Amino acid sequence: FLDYAINPFVAGVYAGDPARLSVRAAFPRLYELEQKYGSLIRGAIAGARERRRNPEKSKQSARMFSFADGMQTLTDAIAGHLSEVLLDAKVISVMKHGPGFRVVAETGGGQQEFTARAVVIATPAYAAAPLVAPLAEAAAAALAAIEYPPVAAVISSYRRDDVRHALDGFGALLPQREGRKTLGTIFSSSLFPNRAPPGTVLLTTFVGGMRDPQLARADEAVIGAVVQAENAELLGAPPRAQFLRVTQWPRAIPQYALGHGARMEAIEGAERAHPGIYFCANYRGGISVGDCVKSGTQTGERAAAFLA
Repeated sequence: FLDYAINPFVAGVYAGDPARLSVRAAFPRLYELEQKYGSLIRGAIAGARERRRNPEKSKQSARMFSFADGMQTLTDAIAGHLSEVLLDAKVISVMKHGPGFRVVAETGGGQQEFTARAVVIATPAYAAAPLVAPLAEAAAAALAAIEYPPVAAVISSYRRDDVRHALDGFGALLPQREGRKTLGTIFSSSLFPNRAPPGTVLLTTFVGGMRDPQLARADEAVIGAVVQAENAELLGAPPRAQFLRVTQWPRAIPQYALGHGARMEAIEGAERAHPGIYFCANYRGGISVGDCVKSGTQTGERAAAFLA
């Protein structure tokens, strides 16, 4: 925690505004505490008091949960509350149109145009950039500059009796100094029920990222061999898993790198210059599902207030 939070913050204090803005973007709560109370220590103490008075549960104390039928449960529930959903459509442009906007999309039946007073752009940054380039050049450049390194997620299963480690925790995070090729492993079947048959364990391992993007792009067989070898060394698993599946994400998690705060300011400038347009995705406000739900709720409330 100290490596990820304190060091970037100190860099922000001494390296000037771009670094400070990046800290604000990546660790907004830490930034607010330091600004409000003058130090992280005083802020942490005061923040704990605030949390006790706040009905909203903090991330640290909130119970972890998942969906029995996978993450699509969440999007299916959202779609069920919408009056109309258009599938298999690719938006190709968002332009000003009178007091609102015109959205052009390619569908199976050709191009369709839609007009709206408000538009929420909830795509990855690299997809949002060309959509808004004619409308907001500075915001488009900022979006295009957000880096998404590749990541491979590897699901592996073993007989419980064949794994020496107790798997009695969340998982293992492997910092670079350990010299490992994997980024970390989640003990999925220890965290959530029904993730593996009785007598079997399920692990989710990640490779690649900014540390080793080339490995994330390697053949599935190479990635699988790396993960099985490290599971064997670190967890006492057999050299070969009973089941193995590799999923490669060419562009995975947006990086809140140096200068990210300035990029977010460019996006905020586009929203001010073009009332009714909103940007909402995990490059803004946090990358976790919880952060995205919170950010999406806040964006929806802003759009509703504008339309009212």
